[in-house]
Amino acid sequence: MSKSRSLYSCILLIWCLYSTVSIAEEKLPSCLHLPEHTGIVKDISKQNTITLDDGTELVIANIYEKKKDSHLFIKKILKNKKVSFYSSGRLKDRYNRLIVQVFYKEEENLKWLQETLIKKGYGVVMALPTNWQCSPELLESERLTRNAAQKNKLLNSNFPIVSIENTKSLNQKQQGSFQIVKGRVLSISRTAQNTYINFSKNWRKDFTAVISNHLLRQKKGRWPKLNRLKGKNIILRGWLDHYNGPLIRLETPEMIEIIN
Repeated sequence: MSKSRSLYSCILLIWCLYSTVSIAEEKLPSCLHLPEHTGIVKDISKQNTITLDDGTELVIANIYEKKKDSHLFIKKILKNKKVSFYSSGRLKDRYNRLIVQVFYKEEENLKWLQETLIKKGYGVVMALPTNWQCSPELLESERLTRNAAQKNKLLNSNFPIVSIENTKSLNQKQQGSFQIVKGRVLSISRTAQNTYINFSKNWRKDFTAVISNHLLRQKKGRWPKLNRLKGKNIILRGWLDHYNGPLIRLETPEMIEIIN
């Protein structure tokens, strides 16, 4: 009898542990797994490079920031504090800095720095061909933050979504600046080298998005079916160019959000 009870107790304990892990995993987003490394933050540069006490330098992945606005905030919550981090895509940049997802504790709660910057209105999602893996979850946080009744003012003020129909406004924005734009797709056209997402008939003057056909072939499984975008409202983000009107060159599928 005692052996049966012992066996039953072991099975029950294992089941409880398994259930706890399963529930925890279900609640945590996939990018919020156990970080691989830890360190104490020694300094944060004005460009928000995080320097640890062992000299390791960290770059915040997947976020485009208003660095002047976010610098003091990051310094306040991270300096002399322990952080944990891991690389979700490309490991290092050309300056040998680690490109990472950063986590910190606030009142014993684990916080994701990238998500915090979005919720506070200091940054928006930026996807790159080499670092896109956590973008979908961050895009959802950005969407919820923009729609929140009391929390969206700073985010929408710092990073407005510009209507593609407002060509005048887009033409006035600086070449190479990071922009988020929204509009209804009129048509898709192709050449030997590129695929174009058109939003008006006057493609020589109005906004256009362009994707290299090489990138479409390279990441075939992740790009949306572009022909199905016709008539849909979408949000695009990326660096603005001026060539036959304002233009954004899409480098990764996460730069396209379908909103209907």
